[in-house]
Amino acid sequence: MSSKMSTLGVKKIVVIISMLATSLFAEIQWMQYDEAFLKAKKENKIVMVMLSKEGCPACEYMKDIVFENDDVLDAFNKDFVGVHLDINDDYVPDRLAYIGTPTFHFLNKHESKIDRIDGGVNSRDFTLKMRELISKK
Repeated sequence: MSSKMSTLGVKKIVVIISMLATSLFAEIQWMQYDEAFLKAKKENKIVMVMLSKEGCPACEYMKDIVFENDDVLDAFNKDFVGVHLDINDDYVPDRLAYIGTPTFHFLNKHESKIDRIDGGVNSRDFTLKMRELISKK
């Protein structure tokens, strides 16, 4: 009986460590455009397309600060799928217009535009925008 208890205890510890490791290294998993819409349809999620370019300070701020925030990551991973496109290196569909970078397009699973953000925003405002978008999907 004590070995059974030990095995259960070890299993619980392994599960807890796995959960902690996952949360410590949580990040946005960027996908290919077509792949993102397949996943969005299957899981009823919103697709966020980030348009950026190398050397863009606001883009780096979003990637290094905002997308590392726990509230942003939690909301994103629950209801969103991410696509990252470099405007200089990747094909950008014509309907995803931009003035500068970063630009974020939010599309429903049917590829219809829900909303857009031009420029970088702080973690709090980005989280609020994601919560607002969830009600529009």
